[in-house]
Amino acid sequence: MKKKDFKICTIVQGKTLQAFVKNIKKAQESATMIELRADSITDLSIDDLPIIMGPVKVPCIFTCRHNNEGGLFMGPQAKQKEILEKAFDLGFTYVDVAYDNLLIYELSAKEKKQLLISYHCDEGTPDFVELMKLLEFMRSINPAMMKIATMVIDYDDIPILAAILKKAKKNEKLTVIGMGKRGKITRLMFPPAGSYIAFVTMKGEKNIAPGMLTEKDLKPILKHFNK
Repeated sequence: MKKKDFKICTIVQGKTLQAFVKNIKKAQESATMIELRADSITDLSIDDLPIIMGPVKVPCIFTCRHNNEGGLFMGPQAKQKEILEKAFDLGFTYVDVAYDNLLIYELSAKEKKQLLISYHCDEGTPDFVELMKLLEFMRSINPAMMKIATMVIDYDDIPILAAILKKAKKNEKLTVIGMGKRGKITRLMFPPAGSYIAFVTMKGEKNIAPGMLTEKDLKPILKHFNK
């Protein structure tokens, strides 16, 4: 397997704004890229965003995924939209927006250069044809990055995700992840095979979800592929 470069992105969470900001600073002690899971903050408001932005010193992904999109944000969708619009305006490196969120149709060409368009399916892994249609749709939006994450129910799901990853075009920033315990192998092996981002938990923290990598998990893989 030919080695390919990928980014390691440390996930930052926190139930309060104070805890979240503290974790941003902690993560950046070792992280070269962070995902700001702002939807983990209870009662997140638009006024919190400049405070979140303040201590950020590395490339970042701002995420405020609604509960009905597989995220943690429980407020009205109108409020989520305002928060995401503000994130684009403030200039976060990337802003994660679900593929079926209507906001993607309202973004300017400039904002699309910050767009990470994502698809999450917690119920299983669709077949190859359906995922290819999804990938082509994402490409039509012309985002900066694309992410496809599906739950691995059966090990037969893994070849489907691997086949989707192989469809990535040259210089296309596509991340493919198999979620769940059975999908852990995809988090280890897909990044060196071309998946653009490997998401990991903060140093010292437990896994956020079944199959999620820690920095410790990834170090042996990096050591092997850097030889």
